[in-house]
Amino acid sequence: MTWNNEWNKWSNHRELPSELKKHMNDMTEREREDAFYKQLEFGTGGMRGELGAGPNRMNIYSIP
Repeated sequence: MTWNNEWNKWSNHRELPSELKKHMNDMTEREREDAFYKQLEFGTGGMRGELGAGPNRMNIYSIP
């Protein structure tokens, strides 16, 4: 799956909070690619990453 497919899946999600949707729409293409190209990894120090939309960011969907 490409980052663009993942971004489209997120942007079409009905229950996505408006602030995350706005953040996604304000991203540059480079920021979108970085935020959506992979899943945020869980390391020995736990999950660490930038806050924001996308599976490679910390948000209400990446932290259950």
